[in-house]
Amino acid sequence: MKSLSQISARSMHLFLAIVREGNLSEVARNEGLAASSLSRVVQQLEQALETQLLYRNTRAVTATDAGHIYAEAFRVMLQQLADAQTQVGERRNEPGGRIRINAPTSFGLRHIGPRISELSARYPALYIELNLNDDYIDPFADGTDLLLRIASLKDSELHGRLIASQRCHLVATPAYIRRHGRPESPEALHHHQLLAYRGKTGLQRWRFQQGDRQYQFFPQAKIVSDNAELLLQAARNDAGILLYPDWQIGEMLNRGELVDLLPEFSPTYSAEAQSLWLLYPGGKYPSLNTRVVIDFLLASFGSPPYWRYLPSSSRNIPEG
Repeated sequence: MKSLSQISARSMHLFLAIVREGNLSEVARNEGLAASSLSRVVQQLEQALETQLLYRNTRAVTATDAGHIYAEAFRVMLQQLADAQTQVGERRNEPGGRIRINAPTSFGLRHIGPRISELSARYPALYIELNLNDDYIDPFADGTDLLLRIASLKDSELHGRLIASQRCHLVATPAYIRRHGRPESPEALHHHQLLAYRGKTGLQRWRFQQGDRQYQFFPQAKIVSDNAELLLQAARNDAGILLYPDWQIGEMLNRGELVDLLPEFSPTYSAEAQSLWLLYPGGKYPSLNTRVVIDFLLASFGSPPYWRYLPSSSRNIPEG
């Protein structure tokens, strides 16, 4: 290579725009440059890297194999530079302005809502917008700064912090168990009153695993609803057996209001393991506003989170 000093952040930005748009003239117009000036930038890049970066014809330009490789390297370098500027610049600042947070309805009401006033008091210049819904949110299009999501997240364009893995429990109240008995196996659930959630993808499938043994079925439920809090209230009113995640019922299990059924099995309603994440769009490093909210929530949830069920042999079903 002749001289990497010719490769500036500006030239990398312009090259990425050309690869993205596939048209020199359009990029030149968008950037307020003459087409000849933009062509010289590309020529200088090719001379510095000693390789052809673009195929040119009368209609469009496309990246060569080498061009694609350098384009990806330029993206990484520019993002690292932006992240560094963010980290250094924000050390002198205080959190302030608006931050948009999105979370599932039940989780937001149960675990984020009660902490909003403390978060607001800690950062007086921060304006918090908390949106609760169970729909898919594209943070890039929606302008959301921080999402709480319960997912497997094998592939994601988002960065984030893990809160905890999700654990599910099959539960009922002590009063229900006294009246109807305790199921001894997943198959025995067919003879019980079941409470089941039906979302946009349909009725949840209940899954049980014990070693190599697996059992799954769609519950023939006594009560079905698309509202998680309604079903939880029905369970607490002794209406039946419920399969719910620990963040919804862990504290009730710890207080003995609900009883963990079939603890020798690993119950779930998802085919894949689920975890709770705080996610944000953009680069590897979140903005100052996003970072302080993440740190606040993780500290308030604890590790393990305060809702984690802690089985105890001393917890027995209350008598009559």
